[in-house]
Amino acid sequence: MDSMANHRRMLVGGWTIALGLAVGSLALGQAPAAPEQPAPAPGEKAKDKPEFPPFDEVSKDYTKVVSTADGAPGLFNVYRRDKDGQILAEFPRGYDNQKYFLAMTVSKGDMWAGLQGADMYVYWKRFDKKMALIAPNLEVRSTGDQESKSSVALHYTDTVIVDVPIVAIGPGGQPVIDLDALLVGQAGKFFGRQGTGLNAALARIESVKTFPENVEVAIEAPGASGQLVTLHYSIRVVPDNPAYKPREADERVGYFTTTYRDLGKYNNDKKWVRYINRWHLEKADPKVRLSPPKEPIIFYVDHTVPVRYRRYVRDGVLYWNKAYEKVGIVGAIEVYQQDKTTGAHMDKDPEDSRYNFVRWLSNDISTAIGPSRVNPLTGEIIDADIVLTDGWIRWFFAASKDLLPETAMESFGPETLAWLDTKPQWDPRLRLAHPAQRNYILAQRAQRGVQRFGGHPLAMTDAAIMGDDEFDGLVGRTSQINGMCLASYSKAMDMSTMGMSLEMLGMLEDEQPKEEAGKEGEKKDDKDKTEYLDGIPEWFIGPLLSDLVAHEVGHTLGLRHNFKASALYDFKVINSAEIKGKKPLAASVMDYNGLPNINTDPNAIQGDFGMIDIGPYDMWAIEYGYTLDDPKNVLKRVGEPEHAYATDEDTTGPDPLSRRRDLGANPLDYAKSKMELAQKLRGRILSEYVKDGESWSRARKGYLLTLRQHTDALSMMANWIGGAYTSRDKKGDPNGRPPITVVPVAQQRAALKFVIDNAFYDEAFGLSPELLNSMTVDKWFDGGGINDIFEDQTWPLHERVLGIQSAALTMLINPTTLGRVYDNESRVPAGEDALTLPEVLSTVEQAIWSELDKKDGGKFTARQPMISSLRRNLQREYLDRLIDLAGPDGLSGAAAKPVANLAVFHLRELDKKIKESVENPGRLDPYTLAHLSEANVRIEKALDAQYIYNTNAFGGMGGGFLLFNTPAQPVEQTPAQ
Repeated sequence: MDSMANHRRMLVGGWTIALGLAVGSLALGQAPAAPEQPAPAPGEKAKDKPEFPPFDEVSKDYTKVVSTADGAPGLFNVYRRDKDGQILAEFPRGYDNQKYFLAMTVSKGDMWAGLQGADMYVYWKRFDKKMALIAPNLEVRSTGDQESKSSVALHYTDTVIVDVPIVAIGPGGQPVIDLDALLVGQAGKFFGRQGTGLNAALARIESVKTFPENVEVAIEAPGASGQLVTLHYSIRVVPDNPAYKPREADERVGYFTTTYRDLGKYNNDKKWVRYINRWHLEKADPKVRLSPPKEPIIFYVDHTVPVRYRRYVRDGVLYWNKAYEKVGIVGAIEVYQQDKTTGAHMDKDPEDSRYNFVRWLSNDISTAIGPSRVNPLTGEIIDADIVLTDGWIRWFFAASKDLLPETAMESFGPETLAWLDTKPQWDPRLRLAHPAQRNYILAQRAQRGVQRFGGHPLAMTDAAIMGDDEFDGLVGRTSQINGMCLASYSKAMDMSTMGMSLEMLGMLEDEQPKEEAGKEGEKKDDKDKTEYLDGIPEWFIGPLLSDLVAHEVGHTLGLRHNFKASALYDFKVINSAEIKGKKPLAASVMDYNGLPNINTDPNAIQGDFGMIDIGPYDMWAIEYGYTLDDPKNVLKRVGEPEHAYATDEDTTGPDPLSRRRDLGANPLDYAKSKMELAQKLRGRILSEYVKDGESWSRARKGYLLTLRQHTDALSMMANWIGGAYTSRDKKGDPNGRPPITVVPVAQQRAALKFVIDNAFYDEAFGLSPELLNSMTVDKWFDGGGINDIFEDQTWPLHERVLGIQSAALTMLINPTTLGRVYDNESRVPAGEDALTLPEVLSTVEQAIWSELDKKDGGKFTARQPMISSLRRNLQREYLDRLIDLAGPDGLSGAAAKPVANLAVFHLRELDKKIKESVENPGRLDPYTLAHLSEANVRIEKALDAQYIYNTNAFGGMGGGFLLFNTPAQPVEQTPAQ
């Protein structure tokens, strides 16, 4: 998906903290030349050459920058020469005892302009005629005895980022540097890729501002591609804050952390010191139960946020105030609107690290992110900016073709990812890709070689390149941040589903949600009419936007994702009068809740379509982080159901409730609802989705939207097979939950049946000749249609359906799932019912080959075959996999051998059934007879101990696929079919 790929590249290089030396070269970015000293007159004794030229000469034609109305001195004395934009900066007194915070932002000329860039916690040190910018060692410290501190100081030293020459001594007696030589000439050290290759000769100072606590510099220059970019530096003093007390992190509550290793402690469990990241909030009057804060957290809504959406943005920010009231602080967060028309707050730069902004980017990409900047000594948050883009709203009218591979791969762990690298014929990312792209994908894999942990996002994270991987911001940093968030990606899916549903299910009858419509025939007032924002009912897009903003604000308050929050209520309770309009339908806005909640039962209440507030987990988590009392008292309530917590790294684990985009305590109900919705929508595509005057390509787009929902439901329920509920509760917690509880066998069997019923039977796909003959495609040589240029006007039915079925097989039969099933047999006490490997494999096989069990004596033809074309493809696919599993290199992991034994057993049993069918060829149609005869031959060869079929050919796929990393052994080939 283009938008998803762009999302993962959104900050590449922009968050780099690199190391290196040397200072800029020509024009802007070059230090001023020192005036030449006159030669002594004949007979005159040569005078000592001054250490530096006089400041008056160096600063000729420069003007001191004063930015405050009262002319207050700035953090640095800054001088600007307007004719060429040169800047000089004199250090303040005591600079060598002060720490500074550098915050970098690309403010113009980039798709992600406005998004927080890198930050640095640094100090300056003079080395003779140079000033060095140095990052202190923060990762390893010692609070032990003096010997320990001395030893740590010897081994873990500070790091020089860059050095610059001193050009003069200023009026205050302090060193002066050429600031633009540093900020332009060394931009790559601060901005990474975005700052590399600037054309310094064409650079100009866009603005310079000085304030008592900070200096703001914005520089415009052509980047490496020639496009003009503006790089903004916010240089801020980091004052000591003795009133702030770091709070210890606890794994039972999800906060970003600031972590260091304390080698003064010899208890290995105690040497890692972890603080939660949070703001400093205090009561203005500590004697009263409810008090306003001494200093509130203030967010400014950027003037680029469309007026029609501003109140929903404001609401999403202010949702959190009720959580702070629980700890006794009223009005902890305040919101102000920046407005270009009135000039309100236009004096504040969003890039200035003293201000927190909610920004809006019109870049047509689905993104929302809420990073923050943190004092790495204590975990105190000192700056936060939320960025929203408009792309997720545009998805109201979008299709989902390119989302299928990622949807099918949801929750695959590193073991299965590594296995799929050696088994491309099992890999949904290839099976759901365009056939013409598969060899290209394989070639790319071969070129990049083996990846750590199978390429799992957690293993691929690079702390120097933020935003291109799912776990960016969490690894390799002293202070974690929200480096990548996919909440808006989920909202984009919500938008596309709701957009199609509104058009086709009569949800706009009486111009309002059906559950709010009056009695039949009742006249509506004008005030009841639905208002639309960008073609979307306001009653839907407004709360959805507030929910998204609240999610990102939660990140800026320190909170991580909680992907267990969606399991608070049963699906029926969610759609009941008990919850609707009264309580949020999940425990937290920090989940990617499976929305929109569309109830397909016409006799039941339609609950809220999405979240209407923060949830009980959010209230509890804020209480832990910000309580003014002992936080241990808050942790005593960890065992309450609404406080269950699981985050990003838990989503590939065994707990099926630790999942993105699910909903309800029993997601099987939600999955059934999704499938029912998909079937309803498919039945109305031709009659209601494609309207007169519109392209028939909408039929394909509409069907693909339902196919994404279909695949999402399959992936969701496959997670339950071999599952085990997990808990972060500790021993002795009140109402504490056990750390591991195997999912009840009835739920696992129900999940297995759901996947089989909705993936392996023709009717599950809702296709008819009329629909297939309408699913065409438009082709345009621009960004709106270029992806469809390579698509046929006829939708490749067999290829696409087999891709979904192949993905479903991989969801059920992979090392991780089967290994969990095998291990759970030992976790369940003897004598109790449990799901076993034989049951899983037998159930799958019986469903796929059910035609062989039918004993009716009808006669079949090529037009009405015994086994349909889709089922024949599925059976061949399954047979390929069964043969693969029976071989020495089939499955990986501890379950490999018992699975191989069972696979051989099933091949023998299947062979018997097939022989019984082909012994009466007169009743079989030509397709079925040829199919079963070939299957019979292949099974017999596979059972031959000297023959292993399909070890170095991509069976059943076509397209010239080749495997790599396959065992070197003789292989007998059968004629191509």
